[in-house]
Amino acid sequence: MDSQGKKNKTDADKKPCAPGSKGIRLIDRRSLYMLLNSLSDKYTVFIPKNEKGVIHYSQFRNDNLPEQEYHNYFIPPDKFFCFDPVWKQFADFDFDAADFNIEESAVLFGVRPCDAHSLVLLDKAIQDNEFYRTRRNNMFIIVIGCNSPNKNCFCTSVNGSPFSHNAADIFITDLGDDLMVEDISGRLTEHLHFLPFAGHDVLKRKHEKMKMSEGIIGVKYSFEPLYGKLERLEKMEASTRDSIWKELSGKCSNCGMCIAICPTCHCCLIVNDIVDMVIDEIGEKAREFDPCILNIFISAGLNGPVPSGYQRLQRRVMDKFFHSVKNLGQPFCVGCGRCITYCPEDINLKKILIKLDELA
Repeated sequence: MDSQGKKNKTDADKKPCAPGSKGIRLIDRRSLYMLLNSLSDKYTVFIPKNEKGVIHYSQFRNDNLPEQEYHNYFIPPDKFFCFDPVWKQFADFDFDAADFNIEESAVLFGVRPCDAHSLVLLDKAIQDNEFYRTRRNNMFIIVIGCNSPNKNCFCTSVNGSPFSHNAADIFITDLGDDLMVEDISGRLTEHLHFLPFAGHDVLKRKHEKMKMSEGIIGVKYSFEPLYGKLERLEKMEASTRDSIWKELSGKCSNCGMCIAICPTCHCCLIVNDIVDMVIDEIGEKAREFDPCILNIFISAGLNGPVPSGYQRLQRRVMDKFFHSVKNLGQPFCVGCGRCITYCPEDINLKKILIKLDELA
Protein backbone atom coordinates (compact mmCIF):
# COMPACT_ATOMS: atom_id res chain seq x y z
CA MET A 1 0.00 0.00 0.00
CA ASP A 2 1.23 3.52 -0.69
CA SER A 3 1.17 6.44 1.75
CA GLN A 4 -2.40 7.31 0.72
CA GLY A 5 -3.68 3.82 1.31
CA LYS A 6 -3.91 2.90 -2.37
CA LYS A 7 -2.84 -0.53 -3.46
CA ASN A 8 0.37 -0.57 -5.51
CA LYS A 9 0.65 -2.52 -8.76
CA THR A 10 2.38 -5.87 -8.57
CA ASP A 11 4.31 -7.69 -11.26
CA ALA A 12 1.31 -9.97 -11.66
CA ASP A 13 -0.87 -6.98 -12.39
CA LYS A 14 1.41 -5.98 -15.24
CA LYS A 15 1.36 -9.35 -17.02
CA PRO A 16 -0.57 -9.41 -20.28
CA CYS A 17 -3.97 -11.03 -19.96
CA ALA A 18 -5.01 -14.16 -21.80
CA PRO A 19 -6.05 -13.82 -25.44
CA GLY A 20 -9.73 -13.01 -25.77
CA SER A 21 -10.09 -11.83 -22.19
CA LYS A 22 -8.30 -8.49 -22.34
CA GLY A 23 -9.86 -6.02 -19.93
CA ILE A 24 -12.25 -8.66 -18.51
CA ARG A 25 -12.04 -9.59 -14.85
CA LEU A 26 -14.02 -11.79 -12.50
CA ILE A 27 -14.54 -10.81 -8.89
CA ASP A 28 -16.62 -11.76 -5.87
CA ARG A 29 -18.80 -9.29 -3.99
CA ARG A 30 -16.13 -8.63 -1.37
CA SER A 31 -13.83 -7.41 -4.13
CA LEU A 32 -16.62 -5.10 -5.32
CA TYR A 33 -16.40 -3.34 -1.97
CA MET A 34 -12.64 -2.97 -2.50
CA LEU A 35 -13.26 -1.49 -5.95
CA LEU A 36 -15.73 1.07 -4.59
CA ASN A 37 -13.32 1.91 -1.80
CA SER A 38 -10.53 2.50 -4.31
CA LEU A 39 -12.74 4.75 -6.42
CA SER A 40 -13.90 6.72 -3.40
CA ASP A 41 -10.30 7.57 -2.52
CA LYS A 42 -10.25 9.78 -5.61
CA TYR A 43 -13.85 10.54 -6.55
CA THR A 44 -17.27 11.08 -5.06
CA VAL A 45 -19.02 7.75 -5.64
CA PHE A 46 -22.79 7.38 -5.81
CA ILE A 47 -24.50 4.00 -5.40
CA PRO A 48 -28.13 2.82 -5.53
CA LYS A 49 -29.97 2.71 -2.21
CA ASN A 50 -33.56 1.74 -1.49
CA GLU A 51 -35.46 4.41 0.41
CA LYS A 52 -39.10 3.54 1.07
CA GLY A 53 -39.27 1.34 -1.99
CA VAL A 54 -37.63 3.84 -4.35
CA ILE A 55 -34.05 3.63 -5.61
CA HIS A 56 -32.11 6.84 -4.98
CA TYR A 57 -28.49 7.97 -5.30
CA SER A 58 -26.51 7.67 -2.09
CA GLN A 59 -22.89 8.61 -1.53
CA PHE A 60 -20.74 5.54 -0.94
CA ARG A 61 -19.15 5.23 2.49
CA ASN A 62 -17.48 2.31 4.24
CA ASP A 63 -20.72 1.09 5.80
CA ASN A 64 -22.97 2.00 2.88
CA LEU A 65 -23.14 -0.79 0.30
CA PRO A 66 -25.16 -0.70 -2.95
CA GLU A 67 -28.48 -2.42 -3.48
CA GLN A 68 -28.21 -5.69 -5.36
CA GLU A 69 -31.81 -6.21 -6.47
CA TYR A 70 -33.38 -3.23 -8.26
CA HIS A 71 -34.74 -2.33 -11.67
CA ASN A 72 -33.46 1.21 -12.01
CA TYR A 73 -32.90 4.54 -10.30
CA PHE A 74 -36.10 6.56 -9.98
CA ILE A 75 -34.44 9.71 -11.39
CA PRO A 76 -32.14 9.15 -14.40
CA PRO A 77 -28.51 10.29 -14.00
CA ASP A 78 -28.73 13.23 -16.39
CA LYS A 79 -31.72 14.72 -14.55
CA PHE A 80 -30.04 14.24 -11.19
CA PHE A 81 -26.50 15.40 -11.94
CA CYS A 82 -26.75 17.51 -15.13
CA PHE A 83 -30.11 19.19 -14.57
CA ASP A 84 -29.94 22.98 -14.57
CA PRO A 85 -30.15 24.11 -10.90
CA VAL A 86 -32.82 26.70 -11.68
CA TRP A 87 -35.31 23.91 -12.34
CA LYS A 88 -34.53 21.80 -9.28
CA GLN A 89 -36.45 24.22 -7.09
CA PHE A 90 -39.62 23.31 -8.98
CA ALA A 91 -39.10 19.53 -9.00
CA ASP A 92 -40.71 17.50 -6.22
CA PHE A 93 -37.57 15.56 -5.36
CA ASP A 94 -34.62 15.79 -2.97
CA PHE A 95 -31.55 16.75 -5.02
CA ASP A 96 -29.25 17.32 -2.04
CA ALA A 97 -26.99 14.38 -2.97
CA ALA A 98 -26.19 16.04 -6.30
CA ASP A 99 -25.26 19.35 -4.68
CA PHE A 100 -21.51 19.21 -5.17
CA ASN A 101 -19.03 21.50 -6.92
CA ILE A 102 -19.55 21.51 -10.67
CA GLU A 103 -15.81 20.98 -11.17
CA GLU A 104 -15.70 17.82 -9.03
CA SER A 105 -15.63 14.36 -10.59
CA ALA A 106 -18.19 11.75 -9.66
CA VAL A 107 -18.56 8.03 -10.28
CA LEU A 108 -22.12 6.82 -10.81
CA PHE A 109 -22.31 3.15 -9.91
CA GLY A 110 -25.11 0.82 -10.96
CA VAL A 111 -26.40 2.84 -13.91
CA ARG A 112 -28.57 0.70 -16.17
CA PRO A 113 -27.78 0.40 -19.92
CA CYS A 114 -30.86 2.38 -20.96
CA ASP A 115 -29.81 5.39 -18.87
CA ALA A 116 -26.25 5.16 -20.14
CA HIS A 117 -27.64 5.10 -23.68
CA SER A 118 -29.56 8.30 -22.92
CA LEU A 119 -26.28 10.06 -22.18
CA VAL A 120 -25.03 9.16 -25.65
CA LEU A 121 -28.14 10.77 -27.14
CA LEU A 122 -27.88 13.87 -24.97
CA ASP A 123 -24.21 14.25 -25.86
CA LYS A 124 -25.38 14.76 -29.44
CA ALA A 125 -28.29 17.04 -28.69
CA ILE A 126 -26.96 19.44 -26.05
CA GLN A 127 -23.18 19.28 -26.34
CA ASP A 128 -23.08 23.09 -26.54
CA ASN A 129 -24.73 23.54 -23.13
CA GLU A 130 -21.85 24.49 -20.84
CA PHE A 131 -23.46 23.31 -17.58
CA TYR A 132 -24.30 19.90 -19.04
CA ARG A 133 -20.94 19.50 -20.78
CA THR A 134 -18.94 20.33 -17.64
CA ARG A 135 -20.90 17.93 -15.46
CA ARG A 136 -20.93 15.25 -18.15
CA ASN A 137 -17.15 15.39 -18.67
CA ASN A 138 -16.67 14.90 -14.93
CA MET A 139 -18.92 11.84 -14.75
CA PHE A 140 -17.63 8.28 -14.75
CA ILE A 141 -20.29 5.69 -15.53
CA ILE A 142 -20.26 2.15 -14.15
CA VAL A 143 -23.06 0.25 -15.86
CA ILE A 144 -24.60 -2.97 -14.58
CA GLY A 145 -26.44 -5.14 -17.10
CA CYS A 146 -30.14 -5.82 -16.58
CA ASN A 147 -30.67 -9.42 -15.55
CA SER A 148 -34.33 -8.75 -14.64
CA PRO A 149 -35.76 -5.92 -16.76
CA ASN A 150 -38.88 -4.14 -15.59
CA LYS A 151 -42.06 -5.44 -17.24
CA ASN A 152 -42.45 -2.06 -18.98
CA CYS A 153 -38.97 -2.00 -20.55
CA PHE A 154 -38.73 -1.97 -24.34
CA CYS A 155 -35.11 -0.93 -24.92
CA THR A 156 -34.60 -3.53 -27.66
CA SER A 157 -37.24 -1.76 -29.77
CA VAL A 158 -35.37 1.58 -29.73
CA ASN A 159 -31.82 0.58 -30.68
CA GLY A 160 -30.92 -0.49 -27.15
CA SER A 161 -30.07 -3.63 -25.24
CA PRO A 162 -30.21 -4.72 -21.58
CA PHE A 163 -26.46 -5.36 -21.92
CA SER A 164 -25.40 -2.39 -24.07
CA HIS A 165 -21.96 -0.90 -23.33
CA ASN A 166 -22.93 2.57 -24.60
CA ALA A 167 -21.37 5.36 -22.48
CA ALA A 168 -19.98 2.85 -19.96
CA ASP A 169 -16.54 3.35 -18.48
CA ILE A 170 -16.86 0.00 -16.71
CA PHE A 171 -19.49 -2.63 -17.50
CA ILE A 172 -20.49 -5.19 -14.87
CA THR A 173 -22.44 -8.40 -15.41
CA ASP A 174 -23.97 -9.97 -12.32
CA LEU A 175 -23.33 -13.71 -12.62
CA GLY A 176 -24.71 -14.57 -9.19
CA ASP A 177 -21.87 -15.29 -6.81
CA ASP A 178 -19.40 -13.55 -9.14
CA LEU A 179 -19.31 -10.29 -11.06
CA MET A 180 -17.78 -9.96 -14.52
CA VAL A 181 -16.05 -6.59 -14.83
CA GLU A 182 -15.17 -5.14 -18.26
CA ASP A 183 -12.90 -2.14 -18.71
CA ILE A 184 -14.66 -0.32 -21.56
CA SER A 185 -13.22 3.19 -21.78
CA GLY A 186 -9.90 2.84 -19.94
CA ARG A 187 -10.66 5.95 -17.87
CA LEU A 188 -10.80 3.95 -14.62
CA THR A 189 -8.25 1.25 -15.41
CA GLU A 190 -5.98 2.26 -12.51
CA HIS A 191 -8.67 1.08 -10.09
CA LEU A 192 -8.91 -2.39 -11.62
CA HIS A 193 -5.32 -3.62 -11.33
CA PHE A 194 -5.93 -5.61 -8.16
CA LEU A 195 -8.76 -7.61 -9.77
CA PRO A 196 -7.98 -11.04 -11.33
CA PHE A 197 -8.46 -11.57 -15.05
CA ALA A 198 -11.29 -13.81 -16.23
CA GLY A 199 -11.15 -16.97 -18.30
CA HIS A 200 -12.86 -17.49 -21.66
CA ASP A 201 -15.87 -19.30 -20.16
CA VAL A 202 -17.13 -16.15 -18.44
CA LEU A 203 -18.13 -14.59 -21.79
CA LYS A 204 -20.47 -17.53 -22.41
CA ARG A 205 -22.07 -17.00 -19.02
CA LYS A 206 -22.63 -13.34 -19.85
CA HIS A 207 -24.19 -14.25 -23.19
CA GLU A 208 -26.60 -16.61 -21.44
CA LYS A 209 -27.65 -13.83 -19.05
CA MET A 210 -28.19 -11.47 -21.98
CA LYS A 211 -30.42 -13.96 -23.83
CA MET A 212 -32.50 -14.54 -20.69
CA SER A 213 -32.89 -10.80 -20.22
CA GLU A 214 -33.98 -10.21 -23.81
CA GLY A 215 -36.49 -13.01 -23.37
CA ILE A 216 -38.01 -11.22 -20.38
CA ILE A 217 -38.42 -8.02 -22.45
CA GLY A 218 -40.20 -10.05 -25.11
CA VAL A 219 -41.28 -8.87 -28.53
CA LYS A 220 -38.87 -6.54 -30.31
CA TYR A 221 -40.87 -3.97 -32.26
CA SER A 222 -39.61 -2.00 -35.23
CA PHE A 223 -40.64 1.63 -34.98
CA GLU A 224 -38.68 2.75 -38.05
CA PRO A 225 -41.85 3.21 -40.18
CA LEU A 226 -43.26 5.44 -37.42
CA TYR A 227 -41.47 8.52 -38.79
CA GLY A 228 -43.42 8.52 -42.05
CA LYS A 229 -46.72 7.80 -40.31
CA LEU A 230 -46.25 10.66 -37.86
CA GLU A 231 -45.45 12.95 -40.78
CA ARG A 232 -48.72 11.98 -42.48
CA LEU A 233 -50.63 12.35 -39.22
CA GLU A 234 -49.43 15.94 -38.80
CA LYS A 235 -50.70 16.79 -42.30
CA MET A 236 -54.23 15.59 -41.53
CA GLU A 237 -57.11 17.96 -40.96
CA ALA A 238 -56.78 19.44 -37.47
CA SER A 239 -60.02 17.96 -36.13
CA THR A 240 -59.11 14.46 -37.34
CA ARG A 241 -55.55 14.72 -36.00
CA ASP A 242 -56.70 16.04 -32.63
CA SER A 243 -59.27 13.27 -32.24
CA ILE A 244 -56.53 10.65 -32.73
CA TRP A 245 -54.26 12.23 -30.12
CA LYS A 246 -57.18 12.67 -27.70
CA GLU A 247 -57.99 8.98 -27.95
CA LEU A 248 -54.35 8.00 -27.42
CA SER A 249 -53.85 10.31 -24.42
CA GLY A 250 -56.54 8.56 -22.40
CA LYS A 251 -57.07 10.03 -18.94
CA CYS A 252 -53.91 12.18 -18.83
CA SER A 253 -54.07 14.37 -15.71
CA ASN A 254 -51.33 16.78 -16.82
CA CYS A 255 -49.14 15.87 -13.84
CA GLY A 256 -45.92 16.03 -15.91
CA MET A 257 -44.41 12.95 -14.24
CA CYS A 258 -43.42 11.40 -17.59
CA ILE A 259 -41.36 14.47 -18.48
CA ALA A 260 -39.78 14.79 -15.04
CA ILE A 261 -38.35 11.27 -14.99
CA CYS A 262 -37.58 10.79 -18.69
CA PRO A 263 -33.83 10.34 -19.26
CA THR A 264 -33.89 11.97 -22.70
CA CYS A 265 -36.19 14.98 -22.19
CA HIS A 266 -33.82 17.93 -22.25
CA CYS A 267 -35.65 21.12 -23.26
CA CYS A 268 -34.98 22.47 -19.78
CA LEU A 269 -31.27 22.56 -20.60
CA ILE A 270 -31.53 24.55 -23.83
CA VAL A 271 -34.11 27.23 -23.09
CA ASN A 272 -32.59 28.91 -20.04
CA ASP A 273 -33.55 32.44 -21.04
CA ILE A 274 -37.18 31.49 -21.59
CA VAL A 275 -37.18 29.36 -18.44
CA ASP A 276 -36.08 32.38 -16.39
CA MET A 277 -38.82 34.45 -17.99
CA VAL A 278 -41.46 31.85 -17.18
CA ILE A 279 -40.35 31.58 -13.54
CA ASP A 280 -40.27 35.37 -13.11
CA GLU A 281 -43.71 35.69 -14.65
CA ILE A 282 -45.70 32.84 -13.13
CA GLY A 283 -43.65 31.61 -10.16
CA GLU A 284 -45.09 28.49 -8.56
CA LYS A 285 -47.29 27.87 -11.58
CA ALA A 286 -44.07 26.75 -13.24
CA ARG A 287 -44.70 23.41 -11.55
CA GLU A 288 -47.30 22.90 -14.27
CA PHE A 289 -44.89 24.00 -16.98
CA ASP A 290 -43.85 21.21 -19.29
CA PRO A 291 -40.73 22.13 -21.29
CA CYS A 292 -41.67 19.58 -23.95
CA ILE A 293 -44.70 21.65 -24.95
CA LEU A 294 -42.89 24.97 -24.58
CA ASN A 295 -43.96 26.33 -27.95
CA ILE A 296 -47.63 25.56 -27.22
CA PHE A 297 -47.45 27.23 -23.80
CA ILE A 298 -45.66 30.37 -25.02
CA SER A 299 -47.95 30.77 -28.03
CA ALA A 300 -50.96 30.65 -25.68
CA GLY A 301 -49.41 33.32 -23.48
CA LEU A 302 -47.78 32.86 -20.10
CA ASN A 303 -51.06 33.52 -18.34
CA GLY A 304 -53.05 31.36 -20.75
CA PRO A 305 -54.38 27.87 -20.03
CA VAL A 306 -51.93 25.05 -19.50
CA PRO A 307 -52.06 22.71 -22.53
CA SER A 308 -54.24 19.65 -22.08
CA GLY A 309 -53.06 16.07 -21.95
CA TYR A 310 -53.44 15.21 -25.62
CA GLN A 311 -51.35 18.24 -26.64
CA ARG A 312 -48.60 17.20 -24.23
CA LEU A 313 -48.60 13.67 -25.59
CA GLN A 314 -48.61 14.88 -29.18
CA ARG A 315 -45.65 17.19 -28.61
CA ARG A 316 -43.71 14.56 -26.66
CA VAL A 317 -44.14 11.77 -29.21
CA MET A 318 -43.41 14.10 -32.13
CA ASP A 319 -40.24 15.38 -30.46
CA LYS A 320 -38.96 11.89 -29.66
CA PHE A 321 -39.97 9.95 -32.75
CA PHE A 322 -40.19 12.55 -35.50
CA HIS A 323 -38.15 15.72 -34.93
CA SER A 324 -35.26 13.86 -33.28
CA VAL A 325 -35.15 11.32 -36.10
CA LYS A 326 -35.24 14.13 -38.65
CA ASN A 327 -32.58 16.29 -37.00
CA LEU A 328 -30.33 13.78 -35.21
CA GLY A 329 -30.96 10.55 -37.07
CA GLN A 330 -32.50 8.53 -34.25
CA PRO A 331 -35.44 8.49 -31.83
CA PHE A 332 -34.93 10.10 -28.43
CA CYS A 333 -36.37 7.29 -26.35
CA VAL A 334 -34.34 4.53 -24.68
CA GLY A 335 -37.25 2.30 -23.69
CA CYS A 336 -36.59 2.48 -19.95
CA GLY A 337 -40.33 2.30 -19.23
CA ARG A 338 -40.29 4.87 -16.41
CA CYS A 339 -43.10 6.91 -17.92
CA ILE A 340 -45.26 3.76 -18.01
CA THR A 341 -44.34 2.52 -14.53
CA TYR A 342 -44.96 5.82 -12.74
CA CYS A 343 -47.90 7.22 -14.74
CA PRO A 344 -50.79 7.64 -12.25
CA GLU A 345 -53.28 7.17 -15.10
CA ASP A 346 -51.67 4.00 -16.52
CA ILE A 347 -50.88 5.59 -19.88
CA ASN A 348 -48.60 3.19 -21.75
CA LEU A 349 -46.18 4.78 -24.24
CA LYS A 350 -45.25 1.45 -25.80
CA LYS A 351 -48.90 0.66 -26.56
CA ILE A 352 -49.36 4.18 -27.95
CA LEU A 353 -46.40 3.72 -30.29
CA ILE A 354 -47.78 0.38 -31.46
CA LYS A 355 -51.18 1.98 -32.19
CA LEU A 356 -49.52 4.83 -34.09
CA ASP A 357 -47.47 2.32 -36.06
CA GLU A 358 -50.71 0.59 -37.08
CA LEU A 359 -51.99 3.75 -38.77
CA ALA A 360 -52.35 3.35 -42.52
